[in-house]
Amino acid sequence: MIDLARISPPNRCCNTLLVARLDNAEAIAAIHGEDGLRAAMAHLAGAIERNLNPVRFHKAERDRMTLLAHAAMLEPDFVCAQIEALGMQLCLDPLVHGAGRILLSVSIGHSDPVPGVLGEDLSAALAAACARLERLAAPGHTASLHLANEASAQMLARYRDDMARAERLLGQIARGETFFAWRPIFDPRHPDRLFQHEALLRYAGERGEQFDCTAAYAALERLGMAHLLDRNLVLRVLDALEADPHAHLSIAISPQSLSFDLGGADAAWTDVLARLERRPELAERLVLEFPESAACRFWPGTLTFLNTLRELGVGLGLYGFGSGHASVRQLAVLRPDQVKLDSAFLRTALLSERNRARVGRLALEARTLCRTVILTGAETPAQIRLAAEEGAEWIAGARLGRVGTRRVWSAPDRAAQDRIPRARTASAPSALETVATEPARFRPLSWPLAAQSPVF
Repeated sequence: MIDLARISPPNRCCNTLLVARLDNAEAIAAIHGEDGLRAAMAHLAGAIERNLNPVRFHKAERDRMTLLAHAAMLEPDFVCAQIEALGMQLCLDPLVHGAGRILLSVSIGHSDPVPGVLGEDLSAALAAACARLERLAAPGHTASLHLANEASAQMLARYRDDMARAERLLGQIARGETFFAWRPIFDPRHPDRLFQHEALLRYAGERGEQFDCTAAYAALERLGMAHLLDRNLVLRVLDALEADPHAHLSIAISPQSLSFDLGGADAAWTDVLARLERRPELAERLVLEFPESAACRFWPGTLTFLNTLRELGVGLGLYGFGSGHASVRQLAVLRPDQVKLDSAFLRTALLSERNRARVGRLALEARTLCRTVILTGAETPAQIRLAAEEGAEWIAGARLGRVGTRRVWSAPDRAAQDRIPRARTASAPSALETVATEPARFRPLSWPLAAQSPVF
């Protein structure tokens, strides 16, 4: 029994009934057998017990467990914030099984505050917690069930490889081995006229060379766990905005992350929202980007998520436009503030007149969605000239601009800023110059304190 009077004053405490679900239970069982699944559930129970104090377990099933936890009532959304922190901690604590390490994808349903203990009738609270859990469309849950139903030797091998890549990337971040490189978006006619910088996740090789994390991030997406990384990276971009008052920064996140219900009902992005509400000037200089494919299948709460961020002042960007995943009508529902054309169109534009005409046509189509259109894939002087001739105001390319871990700004040109929203003038070198930066300059990324601390 949990003795509330002993823990804190009776008017400042409550019990919350939780139902924790292992979303990738079926995938674990398909690869590691029922023994592996039992080990995963035991590991999950142990992690919950270490992070929740006090806690009482009520019932354990094949892929979920019911428990009663205690929390101080500090503010109305306190329980949701703590459930998010708990879910992050559980997902970032891999199970060591055999020769590998397994990430556990966990969702948590919770009841409203309840009096009493597990010996009493808490059926109403249990029903409410289960209802909140079942309405969560966890991508990891969907991926796990698909793997279990359609399992083949090839799919199982890929799942194992994805798990190894994803766990390695999250470990690199936890150890501070990753950093941001910043890619500028600039005017093709005037390379010193910058619009904003994109945040690109990198890690350093033994000789200081930069390697991107694209393959490992794609593995996280296939596992349905991209949100574990996205929320951390957005917090780090906010750190960069806070440290540099001249910066306008963007970062791409997965469509899977466009929801406030990632770890539980209303238990996602709580720390990011709180920070944006406290510092609205940061929101005005932040752009969150998502792919065109996000319009093809809205996860529950996607539009609520996007509209909430827009109301807070965050810019929304759409990338990969023209890749054929969605229609203009579908994309118009998302109301992006800026659109990036798929890089393949500019890279192949010089191969034929038909390819070149397609660039201009897509740019005009993109302008029906928003005012700001960015051409990506500009990597040669000829491609830069073509972009300028097609009327592109802003371009970006993997091999162009000052791609490095430092952003250098000159004193802002007030007249230019009045003409160009969100733009800054930078003391950057030629658009064709690429800079390698030593690892000593890297500001490593780490997990937020909320994901490292015990909760409740």
